Amino acid sequence: MRKLLIPIVFILIGMFFSSAYVVEEGTCGIVLRFNKIIELSGPGLHFKIPGMDNVKVVDAKIQTTNSSDSVGREQKFITRENKDLVVDYFVQWKIVDFNRYYETIAGGNSVENLLLARLNGRLRAEIGKLDIIDIINDTNNNSRNSIMTRVKEALNGTAQELVKSESSEKLIGETEKDSESNKTSMRSFGVEVIDVRIKKVNFPQEISNSIYEQMKAARQVVAQNQRFQGVKKADEIRAETTLEVTKILSEAERQSRTIRGEGDANAAKLYADTFGKDIEFFSFIRSLKAYEQSFTGNDIMVISPDSEFFQYMKLKSNN
Repeated sequence: MRKLLIPIVFILIGMFFSSAYVVEEGTCGIVLRFNKIIELSGPGLHFKIPGMDNVKVVDAKIQTTNSSDSVGREQKFITRENKDLVVDYFVQWKIVDFNRYYETIAGGNSVENLLLARLNGRLRAEIGKLDIIDIINDTNNNSRNSIMTRVKEALNGTAQELVKSESSEKLIGETEKDSESNKTSMRSFGVEVIDVRIKKVNFPQEISNSIYEQMKAARQVVAQNQRFQGVKKADEIRAETTLEVTKILSEAERQSRTIRGEGDANAAKLYADTFGKDIEFFSFIRSLKAYEQSFTGNDIMVISPDSEFFQYMKLKSNN
């Protein structure tokens, strides 16, 4: 009896481990029976029927997908001005309908690729309506945040028509706007978009180089103009200074000549007043000055001794 009990215990333990499964926090277990969803399992310990049931664990947290993850290359968008832009963005999403989500991935589709494809299409349409300044500027109704809000609303769409389409044919009164929304909406895949954000907006490399050269040339023109204005201003200041200096020197020369003339006149008057009292003394002083100026250096002067130039020297010799 004991020999039979041990195998039974092992079988029961094996059945327990094969039927028990744990769903971690932040995930959700999709229980499949013959590839059909029978229930969803939240976090915790659960059990399944071995051999019949299979559990697919999916991430229930908010997930982030970057534009470069699946595309692997620059995403170019054309503005209303027919200008190319390279936009780098990310989208945050989560699973809200695990049944639809599993149906999507069970068919071999990638929800992330589908999300990026629809987001690219919608973003391309939004950017095509705007100019570059509208995309870069975040202060008007066509700002980057407004674009992201409209893209997010379009991706989330509305589930009302999707629910009706399961029990009946496509609604006859569907408008063109609703049809476009359904084509963009991710609700049919069980996904809700939480947020869409543009990380960076650039020009393509070849356009960036051209813009850089244009900006460089424009800055050079501005710098050259500033230098020209500086040289012009310097020349004006230099000319004004030269004119002012000329005026000052001219005025100083005029005043010096006036003062010198007045001094000469006063000196002549003094000489005249002084020497006018004694003409002989005046002639004697004038002769002495002439002797002083004549007999300097090694100059040779040939003059007759009887010349009037030596009259005062003769007087001195006679004395």
